[in-house]
Amino acid sequence: PPAYDESTPLQLLITSMDYDDYVGRLAIGRIFNGSISKAGDISLCRLDGSVVAGKVTMLYGYEGLKRVEITDAGPGDIVALAGLEEVAIGETISSRDDPRALPAIKVDEPTIAMIFSINTSPFSGRDGAHVTSRKLKERLEREGLTNVAIRVEPTETPDAFKVSGRGELQLAILIEM
Repeated sequence: PPAYDESTPLQLLITSMDYDDYVGRLAIGRIFNGSISKAGDISLCRLDGSVVAGKVTMLYGYEGLKRVEITDAGPGDIVALAGLEEVAIGETISSRDDPRALPAIKVDEPTIAMIFSINTSPFSGRDGAHVTSRKLKERLEREGLTNVAIRVEPTETPDAFKVSGRGELQLAILIEM
């Protein structure tokens, strides 16, 4: 069984992110102390030391690789929860009454960047359904919701975006998708 302190309030370290079209951004992590329940009041201990109040709108557990809706979870459980719009890896979800942050984990900064832009060749627009800069921007922003190692920045032109990542393989996979 997991080792935990019964007198310590809820401490859930966020280690991953996901996105669901119905419930929004999902924070995924392991519960180190305490328990969490659906519709429960929580605090988000941010990396800068500030504390923000929140409420769990959806709580999911895992059965193998399948995500299932649950009502509560305790120490050692890996859960995904919705209800926090602005959340980052390394932050701690804690009790509303007694927020206590866990030591933060740090995500490595991007090391390589490339420019993504629309096709400007003479044959542009003849193939593909989503060929506008608006669709490209939407797709890159959607990827940024789940892939925290990617950073998307605007450029001088509205048809191009600077995308930074951790390596060639990561950007190659993004291009392929």
